[in-house]
Amino acid sequence: MKNKKGRYSGNVRLDPKEEGFEEPDMDNEYTLDMWLGSGDIQNDPDFHEETRYQVELWKKAISLTADPDSIIVHTAGESHIDCAWLWRYEQTREKAYKTFRKACKHGDLFPEKFNFALSEPLLLEWVKEDHPDTFKEIQEKVKAGNIELVGGSYVEPDCMMPSGEAFARMRLYGMRFLRENFGILPEVEWFLDSFGYNWGIPQILVKSGAKYFWTSKITWNLDTVFPFVNFWWQGPDGSRILTANFQMGTGPLTNWGKFEIGRHPLKKNGKKVWNYIDEYEDICDHVEEDEICPHVGNFFGKGDGGHGPTHQEVAVTNEYCKTDMFKWGKVHDFYRELEKWSDRFPIWADELYLENHRGTFSVHAEVKRHNRKNENALTSHETLALITKIINPDFKYPFDTFEWGWKTTLKNQFHDVLPGSSIPEVYDDAWDDWCEQEESYQEVIGNVATSLEEKVFSETNNKTEPESKVIYLYNPANWERKNRVFIPIDTFTENIHLNQDGKPNYAKLIAIDGKKEFICQPIAAEPEKYIENMNAGWYVIPELASVGITPFKFVILNDSESQKISSEGTLKAQNMSISKTSMTNGNVNLKIDINTGAITQLTLDDINQGKNLLKGDQSNLTFVWEDRPKNWPAWNLEHYWNYPIDIDHKKNVSVRIAEQGPVFVTLEVTKTIIESEVKQRISLFKDCPEIFLEYLTDWKTSKRLLKVLYSTSTNAETSVADIAYSAIKRKTEPETRCDKARFEKIMHKYVDLSTPDNSWGIALLNEGKYAFDTEVDNESLRLTMLRSPDYPGAAGEAWVLKERKVNKEKYGHKIPQYSGLGPFKCRYALLPHLGGALTIQKGDGNNSPNEVVKRRAEEFNQPVIVIPLSKSAVNPKNISLLSIPTQNIFLGTFKLNEWEKNGNIIARFVEGCGISSEVIVQINPEFARKVENVKAVDILEREIEFPFDWNKGKGILKYSTQPFEINTFAFEYMQKIDT
Repeated sequence: MKNKKGRYSGNVRLDPKEEGFEEPDMDNEYTLDMWLGSGDIQNDPDFHEETRYQVELWKKAISLTADPDSIIVHTAGESHIDCAWLWRYEQTREKAYKTFRKACKHGDLFPEKFNFALSEPLLLEWVKEDHPDTFKEIQEKVKAGNIELVGGSYVEPDCMMPSGEAFARMRLYGMRFLRENFGILPEVEWFLDSFGYNWGIPQILVKSGAKYFWTSKITWNLDTVFPFVNFWWQGPDGSRILTANFQMGTGPLTNWGKFEIGRHPLKKNGKKVWNYIDEYEDICDHVEEDEICPHVGNFFGKGDGGHGPTHQEVAVTNEYCKTDMFKWGKVHDFYRELEKWSDRFPIWADELYLENHRGTFSVHAEVKRHNRKNENALTSHETLALITKIINPDFKYPFDTFEWGWKTTLKNQFHDVLPGSSIPEVYDDAWDDWCEQEESYQEVIGNVATSLEEKVFSETNNKTEPESKVIYLYNPANWERKNRVFIPIDTFTENIHLNQDGKPNYAKLIAIDGKKEFICQPIAAEPEKYIENMNAGWYVIPELASVGITPFKFVILNDSESQKISSEGTLKAQNMSISKTSMTNGNVNLKIDINTGAITQLTLDDINQGKNLLKGDQSNLTFVWEDRPKNWPAWNLEHYWNYPIDIDHKKNVSVRIAEQGPVFVTLEVTKTIIESEVKQRISLFKDCPEIFLEYLTDWKTSKRLLKVLYSTSTNAETSVADIAYSAIKRKTEPETRCDKARFEKIMHKYVDLSTPDNSWGIALLNEGKYAFDTEVDNESLRLTMLRSPDYPGAAGEAWVLKERKVNKEKYGHKIPQYSGLGPFKCRYALLPHLGGALTIQKGDGNNSPNEVVKRRAEEFNQPVIVIPLSKSAVNPKNISLLSIPTQNIFLGTFKLNEWEKNGNIIARFVEGCGISSEVIVQINPEFARKVENVKAVDILEREIEFPFDWNKGKGILKYSTQPFEINTFAFEYMQKIDT
């Protein structure tokens, strides 16, 4: 589905087929003959002499530290192809076709030696769809050994922001395609150009068939030189993958001296494990000065837009390989040679942080928000659909819908799309994807509702309660949940009266057994100008079953009942209170500076002896800097603190009570920042520990960086941040140069500052932000809210250039110059809590898991799904799929097998607090009785050896797990589910 007019570019689209667009290639029959045929080059003695001379120069440079005659340069062609960047996806399809066709041609010319390393199965999918004959030729060249499949991930993604489950699907779909079409599972993962690497990646790679990993990107560091070339990369769980970090092409030879230290093996008693708290310079004391690993990689070819290796590059490389230093070879063989040395390689036990392109964590806020939204929506809806299938076998599980949804999300996680560093037309395409994905979720919910109705009414003999509305609330979290839920007014088909404020009356959510009821407080619809503007509806705080569907009666109150609930007496009874300078929900107490809108005091009776958890008078204030990096403005975030913008925090400030009721209270602070009006909403909900925050603006100033400050009283020594199926600790006051260079940090669903003794802390939860810093002091963090840099320019060959020209001439329209301008919305929360982010000290002095932060972060990101029923049945059942008494274990996915598509059910569990544990998973007995067998499997859903105990009668799964370990199980279901 494509909108005729682009959401971000504003341009009317042109159809590439109608326009006859073609992907240009500088190589042709003439250049083929000139470089590789009977042309002048092959008969030119100067050409041969120059290539030999270049090899001698490299040998001379190497001879300063090693014997050049011992060096073996393993050579393979490759061509980096950005799935979208300075061109659209549609053009990349042709870039891939022409690049791979050229590789096949080179294989024909040099069948005994040429090798092309090919990654990114999405590109192969496109070629298979568009050019099936070329795809068959690729298959033949793979068999012949001239094309070597590497990678395995569906695309080469951004490697900092995708979730753990997204990385798992990235590997699953990519490796499955290669197995089905080539019968090969590569062992080398190939993320050569991503902007840093999440610490959770090693475990996911190792548990999905990878043994080796290549990146060139960490050689791009601006502040320090990463000293490790050949090393083991170790994840938080202890998984290790053999890693090589070196430049593309002949860069390792040209820059031999810069990275030479990383080629020396460790001394016998050398320091084995390294991370960012170590000084890089110290490595010199721990390696063998007179010994070097002789194996060097030369993976070469024109790239970014593909088309490599060119005919010229192959001709030059053929000449290099006539010397005793170079040889054509396989990437896998290169790593097998490294493996022989690997017991003497160091271990890197930390993330791989790129000291470059830090701005990509925050630029283009909408692509980040939709990424997170789709990651969570897909897992939630998969589980909901599977529960529905278990309840009603006649329900058609939407297997293809979910696979398409995941592949679309993964495509948009490509390492120039999710980072926000592409041209606006790329985000036109992404927006269309997001709209189509949202429609697919609504279709799934509609089909689920219909199927549940059929089952419920067949079991209740079609008995209904005509005066009652019944809704199901689906909780995707694996614990009983009590948190805010929004029920939109369009859940119900009939027209519902709205008062003069645009609100419906109060309502009640009543448990089916009538034992509990919950007040539903109404809100008006947000203005249409807001991003993802909410409809009118109700907020309610019900109690919901774990991974379950809980039915409720929903009753809208009449005017007098509604007025009674909203009375001052009801508010007092619920301990809800609000003024322009203070607010409380009976547990969390806030004070606000009416002159600035800052939160100056946060107290809870049971935390820090009731003392203020904040310090100073600037929490919740916005700080602004000039955002003017020297190069690559969409990518880079340089020393912005040298360019502050003076902000008058009292300018045009107004504070109003926006919402006041027994369920929640809201203050709204409005102010002017530079030339833009900013609204900040602060809400407290009954029985919820979070301070819910919203940031709304229509941002008008380009080349600016906005951060919002929160200063705590924690005296924190480390921050703890959620990452891909793991968590990472970083010093709040780093000491080493390499640690200081991580001044812009990455998080997923939360970041936390806790006291050194883990007695209490404050976490910041978010639903689509990834960047923060702790540069102010050890007790403060700043959420990176917004950047407004230049968009990059389109490539010279980009088809969009004609589209831009036509739109300018025909409609007088030009594309936007800057990203980050226009409507903006961010929802996040502060969570004060007892204990640390991961652990809490018990009375016996031992640390135990503290699941509170992780659970509330998951709830913030996985909203309860409202399932409307068109009829109201009598006594529909409460359905809970599973619960996990082991509080630090989290359900990652519950879905159908996708590797073999055999109808088995896959459940993935993750330890979330860094504590070894004995795990108990309680499965719904009705489901457990239909399970024939349980197997431990890897991320590719292949059976593995792993000890566990399954008690079918009790529906209990038991196993032991390590800190941050991912464990996956296959449940063989009696009634095979159609895929």
